[in-house]
Amino acid sequence: MIHVTICDDDINYISLLKKMLIEVGVDAHTTVFSEYTSGKEFVFELEAGKEIDLLILDMQLGDITGDEVAKKFREMYPYAVLVFCSGVQLPTVKSFKTTPYRYLLKSYSKKEMMEELSEVIDEVVKKNNERFIVGHYRYDLIKVNVNNIMYITNKKRGSRIFVTPDCEEARFSDPILVNEKLAVLQKRLEEEGFEFISVSYIVNMRYVKQLVANEVVFFSGEKLNIARSCYKKFRERFTKYLAKKY
Repeated sequence: MIHVTICDDDINYISLLKKMLIEVGVDAHTTVFSEYTSGKEFVFELEAGKEIDLLILDMQLGDITGDEVAKKFREMYPYAVLVFCSGVQLPTVKSFKTTPYRYLLKSYSKKEMMEELSEVIDEVVKKNNERFIVGHYRYDLIKVNVNNIMYITNKKRGSRIFVTPDCEEARFSDPILVNEKLAVLQKRLEEEGFEFISVSYIVNMRYVKQLVANEVVFFSGEKLNIARSCYKKFRERFTKYLAKKY
């Protein structure tokens, strides 16, 4: 299922985009479309944490600029596909800071627009095939890319995610929490290279640089202790992981 949001102050153009998206292959029965003619209304709805895989955003909204909407959107949806659409306005420096995938002109012919939208949908599908964990940040729901997780630890009512220092989620100042306990997460993520090093931690082996004595040393320099009960199995799994990787 794909969640597509179109924000444009022209309701007729929204309808046209929906028709073209369906023509390029979007399944009308499994795609959830959301429509907004007001940028302020869309920003207000963002607080509810709704699912969005693709946002097509008009750069010239009457009540708020497209750049302002895009900034707020990207803060909450770092991995969703963002596409700007405009009749006359050219992209700005602010526009590129929100990493749009495409910048579409309303003056495109139908053929040109269909070609662009086809590539946009391919990118959405590619993004959706990546593995994510849904977590909580303060009062918001966020999708955390599994490849950015360095390790996960137990919390009283779930688990806490620790990400790599250079990824998008690292900008969050408060903890990223998930409802599932470690045992459940490890089973889900085992094929991604996650393994127990104690009853309190599972680690992503892609970020383990080496084993030194009874410690895991990450590429970031951070270290975690390996429990004696987990050492043998983890060492075997890590050796196999390295052999497969190299």
